[in-house]
Amino acid sequence: MNLIFRLIRVMILSLLRPRLHPLDPSTLHFRAWPLDIDINVHMTNSRYFALMDLGRTELIMRNGIAKQMLKRKWQPVVSGSTMRFKRAIKPFQKFALETQALYWDEKGFYLEQRFVAKGKTLALGVVKAVFVGPDGIVAPEEVCRMVGADETSPSMPDWLSGWPDMETAIEARLAI
Repeated sequence: MNLIFRLIRVMILSLLRPRLHPLDPSTLHFRAWPLDIDINVHMTNSRYFALMDLGRTELIMRNGIAKQMLKRKWQPVVSGSTMRFKRAIKPFQKFALETQALYWDEKGFYLEQRFVAKGKTLALGVVKAVFVGPDGIVAPEEVCRMVGADETSPSMPDWLSGWPDMETAIEARLAI
């Protein structure tokens, strides 16, 4: 991650902000700085993914998962992501990144990460994330239990129903 000062800021603010339930959204506010901009004079696509890392970091710090990660030597890992860009983020533009868990299954957590400015969605990313421990992938139910969220997952949103098929197709291509 090449956003060290933003990471430090997110970590400090996460310690000062109220705790979140694992299904609560978190919101971070940013500005597009010159180092975020590409030759097309808008935020470069790779920066969206880097900022999404910060959004997930803030979420796991505020919902208590980070504390469990440190205790149990778990690491958060993105196993898949997709992104749709709608409107460009221009130099010096302020925007928010909203991160929220959508649901989980036996394989991982599915999160929505939305870039928003002036009430409009600029880009939307969906991420599948897992926690990996010394013995392999940690079951999402175990992670939830550790942070006091002994509830079943919300249903998969209808609009995301094609994700498992796409994931299976990509997995098959990796075997070639």
